[in-house]
Amino acid sequence: EKLIKTGSWRKIEFKNLPFNEKMEIDFHRPYIDEVKFQCPNCGNLMERVPEVIDCWFDSGAMPFGQAHFPFAWAKIRNPKSEIRNYRSLIKKMLFPADYICEGIDQTRGWFYTLLAISTLLGFGPPYKNVISLGHVLDEKGEKMSKSKGNVVDPWDIVEKYGTDAIRWYFYTVNQPGDSKLFSEKEVKENLKKFIL
Repeated sequence: EKLIKTGSWRKIEFKNLPFNEKMEIDFHRPYIDEVKFQCPNCGNLMERVPEVIDCWFDSGAMPFGQAHFPFAWAKIRNPKSEIRNYRSLIKKMLFPADYICEGIDQTRGWFYTLLAISTLLGFGPPYKNVISLGHVLDEKGEKMSKSKGNVVDPWDIVEKYGTDAIRWYFYTVNQPGDSKLFSEKEVKENLKKFIL
């Protein structure tokens, strides 16, 4: 507690991990801003960039960002003659994804921005297949929320019943695209009837 109050915990050996005031690892700002690495290739300092255009734009630009597009493209000496080669390289190595998988709420977020950015850049569809999952709801069918007090701590459930019982419950409770009404009682029954 003394280390936390004085702030000197940041000087301890494990300072590269972003800890908040409660000494929990926290990847949110401002804690993540303390994490810096030295690039093994060029020796420069790597750190989080403060500029974020939009979180959806950033996630939608992921296929191109991992190929350092358009910056790597700008280094090509004759962009007009080599743009075709660069685009074929991206398509061949990274693009399009065989499938993407997220919750149903991502249709208006990540799925859409991936498609919009890729189309605007002239690359076509960024994925071949989409797997869209339903939400996990409480027993009454309501969205889990801290303010409502109906959130289930997954670590408590793992501790009580184990990961296999939980996996089997989610696998058998209904179809993957349907929302799941979480019932601890049914997880317990799965453990007794199938796992044990």
